Amino acid sequence: MTEAANRAKMAQGSCIMSSNAEELRKAIENLIDAKVHDALYRPGGLDRLRAHRMTGVASPDIRNAERKLEEVLEAANAPQPPAYRRRPRKVVDELEYVSTD
Repeated sequence: MTEAANRAKMAQGSCIMSSNAEELRKAIENLIDAKVHDALYRPGGLDRLRAHRMTGVASPDIRNAERKLEEVLEAANAPQPPAYRRRPRKVVDELEYVSTD
């Protein structure tokens, strides 16, 4: 594999990782915001947070934020399908498609 192909493959991988990292950061922030909002702005919020920690029962906002975080983690851990790029190469009078991997 040529050096240019290696750089292109690494750039594509870093783009996917940065996208996953951004989604993960947003999901974590959303969960923190849901818990802080529940604890500070709703009556009995601290007691509800304590009960959630002990029993696992939470408000719908917190459950939705937890579900979104789990989805993002599953997507981040799922293997990425290989990206095959093809480019035409002139062979006599026909086009032949070859992989750049």
